[in-house]
Amino acid sequence: MRRIFISKPAQLPTRQHVNFGEYGSGKDSVRIVPLGGSGNVTKNMYLYEYRYDGKLSDILIVDCGIGFPDDEMFGVDLVLPDIRYLSDKRDKIRGLVFTHGHDDHIGGIPYIYPKLGHIPMWGPKLAASFANLKLKETGIRERVRALNFDDHIDIGPFHLSFIRLTHSVPDTSHIVIETPVGIFYHGSDFKFDPTPLDDKPSELWKINAVGKKGVLCLLSDSLGSERPGFTPSEQIIGETIEKELKLSAGKVLFTTQSSNISRIQLAIEIAIKYGRKIAFLGRSIDQNVEESVKLGYMKFPRDVIIRDQDLKRMPANKQFLIVAGAQGQSTSNLSRIASDNHKFVHLTDQDTVILSADPIPGRENDVDRLINNIYRHGSRVAYSDIMEDLHVSGHGSSGDMMLLLSALGPKYVMPIGGTYKHLMQYRRLAMDLGYDKRAVLIPDDGEVLEFRKDAAPRVVDHLTLEHVMIDGLGVGDVGSVVLRDRQTIAHEGIVVVVVPIEEATGRMTSPPEIITRGFVYVKEAGRLLDRSTDVVSRSLRLKKGRIQDWQFVRKQIEESLGEFLLKETGRRPLIVPVVLEV
Repeated sequence: MRRIFISKPAQLPTRQHVNFGEYGSGKDSVRIVPLGGSGNVTKNMYLYEYRYDGKLSDILIVDCGIGFPDDEMFGVDLVLPDIRYLSDKRDKIRGLVFTHGHDDHIGGIPYIYPKLGHIPMWGPKLAASFANLKLKETGIRERVRALNFDDHIDIGPFHLSFIRLTHSVPDTSHIVIETPVGIFYHGSDFKFDPTPLDDKPSELWKINAVGKKGVLCLLSDSLGSERPGFTPSEQIIGETIEKELKLSAGKVLFTTQSSNISRIQLAIEIAIKYGRKIAFLGRSIDQNVEESVKLGYMKFPRDVIIRDQDLKRMPANKQFLIVAGAQGQSTSNLSRIASDNHKFVHLTDQDTVILSADPIPGRENDVDRLINNIYRHGSRVAYSDIMEDLHVSGHGSSGDMMLLLSALGPKYVMPIGGTYKHLMQYRRLAMDLGYDKRAVLIPDDGEVLEFRKDAAPRVVDHLTLEHVMIDGLGVGDVGSVVLRDRQTIAHEGIVVVVVPIEEATGRMTSPPEIITRGFVYVKEAGRLLDRSTDVVSRSLRLKKGRIQDWQFVRKQIEESLGEFLLKETGRRPLIVPVVLEV
């Protein structure tokens, strides 16, 4: 067992073992602050705050993920957790620990780390490696330190140990957080797979041992709470991939989450068995496979790999393409192929596309659009809605969740990592096991829970959390106002009013010009636009003399024209007044 110590601030004693000494005075408390992942599936980020005599002393961060835009977030690429709460608490942050290597748990780190200060970071070996790729790409020099599953970390009042769980990416960990107040078990994404592809099953004996110590609160993955029984093993997918490969007379395109390297390894082995060459299409696939091979998580002969530019010289029935874009992302390689917009790959009616992934909640429309575009080429499409054994969730079903809950026997339980319906269904499962409804904690969005010894947890704060949106190179540039304008343009259209005004007199030098896009068809709405011009002209006639407040003039145009168009059409387009000072 390896033990790692992190120095403690001078005002509090340094602890070398799980003996909390002065910490356990009855004046201390631990708060759980979800900045993401509670009530939603992605952008997971949790704070554990230790407070002594009511004063914040230490913060431990678990995970730092990204989310994906919904249909109303026009032009947005990614969504980050809102960390404004930490802006004046950087000196209290002692470290960040990752649970596993999926982007919704590590993907936010290159954007958020510079705002946290130079804090130490840890993660299981594969998660650390994937996170370090992201840090390196953005020029950040700090690196995530790789953990073994028998490591222990002491960070002030937090004593951390790690338990291996099975999931859809190797090296998935649950974290046992021992504090002066009690033991918190952070149980993010997991399932109990008895025959995992990497031959490393969940460490049930460790879970039982923690349960015997007594757990104050379990934070548990809840995404599969609506499914009965146990989630099947990954092993069943191989037979379906092999069947589809046999049926295909042309090339086979295979897609899954780019971090699901065990499933990618399985697909490669089947393709090699049938004499096909492998090509990786997509930066995320390329990077993750290369890193996994380097660390020994994947193995295959190098001579079976071909470059994408060599595909045209190879018979289609000898090709097996592993392609990024399982969630229907519009810029992904798979979406570009489906739209016939890829440089090297074009679909035919002889080809097969295997989607070995279910849509993340909120991405269903994107995946449906992708499948429809593939079908238009006449290609065969295999996906989980029509084939049961093509995708196995990485998340446990109700049986997996009840097994974890029974083994730990926590005093309180807080479901995480699901939408609100998943959290409520988890509460029903816990109540079926005999838990009181009040012991299943489901805080509303932004609510902060505080735990003290010998006292029921209570809500002590409520944070206003917003989506931090990434649009191109901008982080946070797209706020609620910009997003609202984009939604208005998409649904109602835009009207640009160009008004030339003489600065000295405040008079128009010529009639206003009105330009519309997405609002009305100009050729059939000439009279409406003529009347709109009159409305703008009348709204400015009362203005005489040198104009001092041009903003007022723009507002006057916007309000008068907006009121007129709403009355005439029942619509509220985005109105952009452009005043030319002449």
